[in-house]
Amino acid sequence: MKEEDKEKLKSNINSTIDKVDAKLEELKARRKELSGEIRRQIDTRTAELEKKRKELVAQSSEFGKSAGEAARDLSEGLKSALKDLEAGVSAAWKEFRKH
Repeated sequence: MKEEDKEKLKSNINSTIDKVDAKLEELKARRKELSGEIRRQIDTRTAELEKKRKELVAQSSEFGKSAGEAARDLSEGLKSALKDLEAGVSAAWKEFRKH
């Protein structure tokens, strides 16, 4: 994997993590306005998403240390994890913003 491609992916990951962090903070702020079951659901969902975020950061760190074939293999997993995290945050936001 070219160093340029590697840097581009790392930049994309960092950008996405920043967006995810912002959306999670918005969900947590929104949570304060709610009560009962919806609040518990937001707590559960944000905990799951924060776990995925943490795993993505760890994978990204591993990716940064990798080279060649290993970097290429890790990049595919990172791209998948990135899409999964983005989709999860988007789904949570759509689900809870209506409350």
